[in-house]
Amino acid sequence: MKKKVLTGAILLSFMVGNFAVHTPAYAARLTRKQKKEVSYLETAKSSFESKQYDLAIEYYTKAIEINPNNAESYAKRGNARYLAGDYKNAVKDYTKALELDPTRENVYYNRGIAKSSLSSMDEVLEDYTKEIEINPDNVNAYLNRGSIRVQLKQYDDAIADFSKAIELDPKSELAYYNRGVAKRNKADYKGAIADYTKVIELDPSNVDAYNNRGVAKFYLKDYNGAIADYSKVIELNKTFKRAYYNRGIAKLGIKKFEDAILDFTKEIENNPKNDSAYYERAIAEAKLEHYVSAIDDYTKAIELNPENAEYYAERGALLSKSNGDLKKAEQDLNNAIKLDSKDSEKYLTRAIIYCKRGLYLAAIDDLNILIKIDPNNTQAYDLRSYAIKSIMAEQKK
Repeated sequence: MKKKVLTGAILLSFMVGNFAVHTPAYAARLTRKQKKEVSYLETAKSSFESKQYDLAIEYYTKAIEINPNNAESYAKRGNARYLAGDYKNAVKDYTKALELDPTRENVYYNRGIAKSSLSSMDEVLEDYTKEIEINPDNVNAYLNRGSIRVQLKQYDDAIADFSKAIELDPKSELAYYNRGVAKRNKADYKGAIADYTKVIELDPSNVDAYNNRGVAKFYLKDYNGAIADYSKVIELNKTFKRAYYNRGIAKLGIKKFEDAILDFTKEIENNPKNDSAYYERAIAEAKLEHYVSAIDDYTKAIELNPENAEYYAERGALLSKSNGDLKKAEQDLNNAIKLDSKDSEKYLTRAIIYCKRGLYLAAIDDLNILIKIDPNNTQAYDLRSYAIKSIMAEQKK
């Protein structure tokens, strides 16, 4: 079974833009209607800054009723609506602001963020691109466009965006971190490690960077390096999601089975519903020939996730290996093959069980399927030959 490790997520950032400031001299030149608009805008601004977004929306609306051609009012009401969770109407406000002022900075950017929970990623990407055309120094626009490109699996373009963000802001932890995520998705683990290391240099307490660097090291089979990073994660945050699990997986890589069991046990204490932790602990226990405990853990993993073919296959294989209940082992492999009928190893395991039970014809059927899937599997030919000879020997009796 492919080992699962937890990685950090791509992060987005929101930019509200600057509020207009009116001087006393400016205010003296305004008409009564304009002064009323300014008063509403100032109340809206104050409400926004105190995070009273509904009130801010109310006063921006009053200002817009007086002056429906003020792009800034729509842009600011869009910000308030976004932060109030009304993304649909926030997009409408940003769109109106852009109709009135197509070159206004940050509005395409903020509309892109608002759209991210409503529209296709391609539309969001277009808004970030338009923002960059208007304001090529907007670091956050590159960061967020890169983040969307990661989601679209456009990793090279994402890396280019994060690199541009780093060029504009060499101390941007987020740019290095997200570029590391993109590189890891490209299987450029060394490049990812370099970026996560830079994040750690900028912020030695960045738990996510240690965790993701550990993941990259794990994939390079630098298990000791991964263990060191996961240990740092635990030192910084003992409740970090799956930290003990990830470290346990790395310890399996260097065959420290007892230590791995301790980590999986700690993971289970923190997250009793982590079926993978029971499964991996069972693997470690089986390596130490703690068969009863291993079977118990496989059983618990199956209870938590009855749709995982590997759990049934491993429990069945261990029952067979430890001379346990062969009928139950057979049933486990039946379930495993029902869930995953393309894995040749499962047919081999069931054929071994059939042979142990003296069901040679059934074993031969499984081995024929296995050979069709994997014609170069020498073990299948050897076992089939054994099954045929066993049938012939029985016929001579």
